[in-house]
Amino acid sequence: MRFEAITLSLFAAALLSAVARPAQAQALSERVVISVSGASVTGTSEITSTVAFTANAEKGSYSYRFPVKPKPFGEVSARIRLIKNFGVSVGYTSVSANGTAEITGQIPHPFFFNQLRPITGQASLEHTETAVHVRATLSSAPGKKLQFSVSAGPTFFSVKQGLVDSVSWTDSYPYDTATFASAATKQVSQSATGFGAGADVAYYFSKHLGIGASASVAKATVSGTASDNSVVSIDVGGTSLGFGVRLRF
Repeated sequence: MRFEAITLSLFAAALLSAVARPAQAQALSERVVISVSGASVTGTSEITSTVAFTANAEKGSYSYRFPVKPKPFGEVSARIRLIKNFGVSVGYTSVSANGTAEITGQIPHPFFFNQLRPITGQASLEHTETAVHVRATLSSAPGKKLQFSVSAGPTFFSVKQGLVDSVSWTDSYPYDTATFASAATKQVSQSATGFGAGADVAYYFSKHLGIGASASVAKATVSGTASDNSVVSIDVGGTSLGFGVRLRF
């Protein structure tokens, strides 16, 4: 009986060891998750500015609006599991939104006060922003085909934005009308820190390879200076949806 008890004990220990090793291997295989996705920002923002100037001894002004419609972009991130379900992730995105600014202006008359002449025109502007997302993450238990995670933390933005710096026009006698000729532009570069959060769901076909979908939001505001020293506010970031490949090791 004692021999049988010892044998059963050894068998039970061997069985537990055999079960524990694959589980441990699975956990270790999910220590790092790399995500490579295509993504797009939902919605658009708009940059608007009104600039005052003096011409013909009178105040004039021009205004413009530039809709920021980001193109689809790529995003890559790496998540490291530190303790149980807790970890950290670092992600990188780069977004561009080139387009046309609509310009309207009021040009002073060379002979008469209070007879501003309207002009309309366009200018091509460029918008680019890069972002580094550093987030704390909570993820579901390792070893499952279906995996979930949520994350939150700071986002560091770097932004380059084109602004309309001045406008020019043409007119001729009797100068009752003016015609838009061209617009000079300038580029401003700014950085800002915002806050972001997101969620990710992935399904793994094999031990290492899967696909996943994500949703995240990260926002901040930067500013640029117009030619009359007024401040132009520029909203960056937004809500994005992504879909792509997941690799776990």
